[in-house]
Amino acid sequence: MRPMSKREELRKKRQTEARRRQLTIIGVVAVVAVIVAGLLIIPNLRPADEVIVPVSENYPQANGKALGPQGAKVIVQLFSDFQCPGCRQFAATSEVQLIEEYIATGQSVRLEYYHFPIVDRIVGGRESRNAAQASECANEQGQFWLYHDFLYANWKGEGVGAFRDPNLKAFAEKAGLDTAQFNTCYDSGKYASAVSNDETLGQSLGVTGTPTVFVNRVQVQSSYASLKAAVEAALAQP
Repeated sequence: MRPMSKREELRKKRQTEARRRQLTIIGVVAVVAVIVAGLLIIPNLRPADEVIVPVSENYPQANGKALGPQGAKVIVQLFSDFQCPGCRQFAATSEVQLIEEYIATGQSVRLEYYHFPIVDRIVGGRESRNAAQASECANEQGQFWLYHDFLYANWKGEGVGAFRDPNLKAFAEKAGLDTAQFNTCYDSGKYASAVSNDETLGQSLGVTGTPTVFVNRVQVQSSYASLKAAVEAALAQP
């Protein structure tokens, strides 16, 4: 057997080094995959946190994710994210005032809620999207607005696990929903496309953050003063 030439030795050495690098890369990828899987799975293995039951709000003329009459003269579109602190503040202030002043008094104003899960893009994870899908499962049982209240009442911050799967299911139980139906709905991802459709609509309207509010397709500031002025102007139009 003839000895290998220096060129052959060099080629074999390079092949060996290439295989070693390839195995190293595969090993690193495998370790990262295990870590990522652990980060996603382990939080959901913990039992649900203690659930805060919100004070029951009055939601007049509720129709799915909307409040107010169909065919209303004024349509208020709200693009929101349940993880967003500004959205939580809007729900406790401008949203409540709009409902009390216009919808509860029977005026021709309709509030429509649309999902725009933007916080996930900023902090990572899926809590915004999962909370949105869970609210759709509650909506399936006619309780979107009640579940909306549970989500905001139990908000603890962005990306901190407040909307882990066990918590989302515990909210449904405390809200008195049919938990078997809710859990089946949620686990199946049944409303993933519905959430994505809301998001696509928002993007087509130029939504880049939350909360974003439109009155008859014209964007307005989310303060109640700005919202009220826009609603009054739209009601006054012939």
